[in-house]
Amino acid sequence: MSSEGDRKRNEILELVNKARNSGFLEELSISDAIDDIMKSTGEEVNLILYTQGSEPILINAAREEDYVSLALLDLELVMDVSLREFPSIVQVFNDLEEITTKLGYELHGDRSIAPFLFPLRLDTNNERAEIICGVKAAITEDLFNENFMEGLIEDLELNYMMYLSELLNSIETTRRK
Repeated sequence: MSSEGDRKRNEILELVNKARNSGFLEELSISDAIDDIMKSTGEEVNLILYTQGSEPILINAAREEDYVSLALLDLELVMDVSLREFPSIVQVFNDLEEITTKLGYELHGDRSIAPFLFPLRLDTNNERAEIICGVKAAITEDLFNENFMEGLIEDLELNYMMYLSELLNSIETTRRK
């Protein structure tokens, strides 16, 4: 494995350890994660979902009234972004999740999802930023099940490059105006 690959792997492990140390629940199956989420009423639930053969998925969810809202952050989708190509990332890095969630909702809200980018590391010396692609969604409680979660994870895995491109280009476009 390259030193770049080792560095990314170490950053992912560090992020998982931070999540674990801050009280994230750990689950090995989607059905157990769903049970944890459904047991919560009005309180946020933070989970690490370990999936076979890939990096974990961090989940933040809340069940309120008849809805479940959640954010999935797939640690398999750590991206290295060139600040030369996307210089506006430097200006918005600390607010990247909030800004891209709004943009994601504008672009995909009709599907009740909002892809977003999570800031991981900014390296201005090497003109690089590491970010993670994720997706947020809200659904009625009666439709929240394994099929929904699997579909959301699959959508993110299949479409993350499109989401990444759309969000990065939207940031650049809005910052240049």
